[in-house]
Amino acid sequence: MVAAWVSGAALAMACGHSGDEGRGPNAGPESMGPGNPGAAGTAASDGSGDPGAVVPMGGTAPSTEGTPVIGGVNGGPPTGMSPGEDVETPPVVPATDAPVGVTGGDGFYQMERLSRGVVAVQVNGGNYVGWRMYGFEYDATNPENVSYRLYRDGTQIADVTGSTNYRDTGGNAASIYTVRPVIGGVEGPTSETAPVLPQQFLRVPLQIPPGGTSPAGCPTPNEAYTYSANDGSPGDADGDGVYELFLKWDPSNAKDNSQDGCTGNAIIDAYKVDGTRLWRIDLGPNIRAGAHYTQFVVYDFDGDGKAEMAVKTAPGTKDASGQFLHLGPAANDDDSQNYRNATGRVLAGPEYLTVFSGETGAELATVNFDQARGNVNSWGDNYGNRLDRFLSSAAYLDGTGLPSFVMARGYYTRTTLSAWNWRDGQLTQLWKFDSNVTPADAAGRSYTGQGAHSMTIANADDDPGQEIMYGAMEIDNTGVGLCSTGYDHGDAQHVGDFIPERPGLEFFMCNEDGVHPAYHVRDIRTCGIIVESPINGADTGRCVAGDIDPSSPGAEMWASSTGGLFAAPTNVRLGNAPGSTNFLVWWDADESRELEDSNRIDKFANGTTTRLLTANGVTSNNGTKSTPTLTADLYGDWREEVVWRESDNTALRIYTTTDLTARRIYTLMHDPQYRMQVTAEQTAYNQPPHPGFHIGNGMAAPPSPNIQIR
Repeated sequence: MVAAWVSGAALAMACGHSGDEGRGPNAGPESMGPGNPGAAGTAASDGSGDPGAVVPMGGTAPSTEGTPVIGGVNGGPPTGMSPGEDVETPPVVPATDAPVGVTGGDGFYQMERLSRGVVAVQVNGGNYVGWRMYGFEYDATNPENVSYRLYRDGTQIADVTGSTNYRDTGGNAASIYTVRPVIGGVEGPTSETAPVLPQQFLRVPLQIPPGGTSPAGCPTPNEAYTYSANDGSPGDADGDGVYELFLKWDPSNAKDNSQDGCTGNAIIDAYKVDGTRLWRIDLGPNIRAGAHYTQFVVYDFDGDGKAEMAVKTAPGTKDASGQFLHLGPAANDDDSQNYRNATGRVLAGPEYLTVFSGETGAELATVNFDQARGNVNSWGDNYGNRLDRFLSSAAYLDGTGLPSFVMARGYYTRTTLSAWNWRDGQLTQLWKFDSNVTPADAAGRSYTGQGAHSMTIANADDDPGQEIMYGAMEIDNTGVGLCSTGYDHGDAQHVGDFIPERPGLEFFMCNEDGVHPAYHVRDIRTCGIIVESPINGADTGRCVAGDIDPSSPGAEMWASSTGGLFAAPTNVRLGNAPGSTNFLVWWDADESRELEDSNRIDKFANGTTTRLLTANGVTSNNGTKSTPTLTADLYGDWREEVVWRESDNTALRIYTTTDLTARRIYTLMHDPQYRMQVTAEQTAYNQPPHPGFHIGNGMAAPPSPNIQIR
């Protein structure tokens, strides 16, 4: 999609059920249906009076009617290719002027310095080109002060005033694109160069770890296992403004916590988007493989421009050099010791928290994991299921404007969260919360047993520090319990501006126990209930909230046990629920969000579902959860990319939209809430990220982000 993505140079664009139920390893190759043409969204007019207007240089405005049709995805392959045939990435085209990104803003949150993220894709009748607006470039008061000049082969072809995408009807497969911002009439630096992709995805080759067999002494000795690519997280590992992909590999004998048995080692890789593997970390035999054990948080925690990774480790963990951990408590441990018991679980031995360099995979710091196991029975059972439930996320917690990260253990009964800072080469604890110490909120509602299979981040109050939404309870950025509903454990949760006419943000969650409402919407500042469903006695394992239907103001919500689609502001039933209850993605031309499930993207509106994309040759992760490796705004304009693994695990594919939109929004990765939620996407029961402002039909202009880029 861009030269630097291919070359890895600094010119590149940035790339994107019940609690005790068994959750097996990744599903195998699925039956892939034929691709269906996407329904046309509201295409931008190229007339100069349109909000998404562009002013062509030296010619008439290109047509924008119809939906772009991409070879090999929608409607058939490019000329000369057979259906299903892989398309090679274009050759590297060096840039003559390729800044890593530009600095700007004087706000609180220090965020990533990214490249322009230019993407060019061949479509019917020309080329689609998209790029990102930086958060500090956005001018909510005077949007006309900002425009973008698009260059093809060094010649300006358009001045784009109301969006950050363009369809170039004069371009061809050999065209090369660059973008320059124009702020207050002054043209800024050029972007990286972008050659044209002949398909709608970038293929990132992977190196599959070798499989193995379980050792003697396991419940299933000599059991053969292989590896599948699993959850991913983006981070700029080397400071070139381009996201690398951090990828967890799960063995085929990975286990849900409810299941006995040995597992192969959990492995984490980091890849540049040209397929160059930066490093591989083997977590060793004393970290069990499965969705609830390994939560890896990736972000630039110390503000040096390069990402780090924080993850739970143990004796036997090796860094990228192949050496055992050697810092802190790991300096004198016994790395030959295998702490698995007769059931294949690891319920004894040291537990560590390690920060690794995102660039090299080197061990930077190791400390004891806090909270320790203690008595296994104190976590809700006697065999280690609920003891080993971990969650993690990055979050802006202290007053520095740099992010911290949170590692959590337990949510069925005892709940513990520890916040950490990686600053100036030191790993220090910021605070710790323990429901054994603080069992209830000021109203007497319990903090014990309130967690979910995910955690999410949002700012609930007047200070810039972000709060942790932990299922039915919330923790202040200071580590003090904020509030609880007392509705107990649940599976899925979402937080965003779901009721735009109401001040503040809202939280949506479904409940598992059947003795509380199947779902509820609450105020994130007080935990006060806004709307809720009746109690139906069901284990409501899945639920989603998002603005998917333009005919209904605000967000819609639906859950697996309630049999309908409901309006978040009123709880009024709008009709039947969509066919999937899984991920969301902004994909087509309008502001409503689309549905992502398995290898598909669907549009839902007015009770009707339309297929926009079937990605042949890829498959989803995490069994019946059918989740992608990652969704995020990784490059191009504000809309999101979807990362899936190929069915044989030989590569990841990063899919991007080519629908022309008239809506201009700064990159969602410069919205602090959205970016922090992306860091938690890899955790346990994966959930899609939501920004801190409403995106949907009739939306107001987004607020200017309170950020700085150094």
